[in-house]
Amino acid sequence: MTRLNEWTLQLVRRDGRKLRAVALGRARLLFAAAGTGLGLMALGVLLGLFWATRSESSRIAELESELGVLRGERARVNELAARLAEIEQGVGVLRDAVTEGRPEAEAPANIVVRGSSALRSRPDPESETPAWPLAQRGFITRQFGSRPATSREGHTGLDIAAPTGSYVRAIQAGRVEEAGEDPVYGKFLRIAHTDGLTSLYGHNSWLFATVGETVERLEVIALTGNTGRSSAPHLHLELLRNGSLVDPLTVVADHSVRGGAEAPTDTEPR
Repeated sequence: MTRLNEWTLQLVRRDGRKLRAVALGRARLLFAAAGTGLGLMALGVLLGLFWATRSESSRIAELESELGVLRGERARVNELAARLAEIEQGVGVLRDAVTEGRPEAEAPANIVVRGSSALRSRPDPESETPAWPLAQRGFITRQFGSRPATSREGHTGLDIAAPTGSYVRAIQAGRVEEAGEDPVYGKFLRIAHTDGLTSLYGHNSWLFATVGETVERLEVIALTGNTGRSSAPHLHLELLRNGSLVDPLTVVADHSVRGGAEAPTDTEPR
């Protein structure tokens, strides 16, 4: 007697010579379905692992590429750091040469370098005359009292064009009253001298003297620059006697400067 919950699977060869019948009960069908489901699940898991492995491999390759780029950038940074160290060392050597003094044979004859007793003791027949504020030849670009068409005020000092880094000298022995940075004058020094005379040196790139220090005539006190309200490297020299502005060209000894048509180097007159 055939049960209703059983199935028969018949397998027949193509030539029809052999017939095979397989009885499939409900339990077998359920087992076959479960096996098929488990197989499909396992296949899905394997496919997921395969794609995950491929993604991880691709990500590893990307990270290795980024790592190579970062190593190259680090090498360039190390090169730049080494170059910067060389530049800083060179600046330090220059600073020491200016502030600590040089051998007398190497120092220019028209400056006094701080720390050099030999230069300080050098006789100067014009030691009482205020000296020219630059150690090298300069070029006057604005005269004292000059006034452009756009302003009603005259220029308060003398503008002398010179390359950045030129030696700025004290025109006379005195004491530093001010040293710092100003929106107009940039890096500046103000020195008090005898007979009520004060001198101001503006737009410098570097200052060597500090407030309260005593400086000598022709001593290097700064390096020229283009700081503050300035459009080109130059020195702004401003003199006052007893609080009143005076023309620097009537006070300082002038034997090395060139003059010419005025070309403003301060963006606004003072």
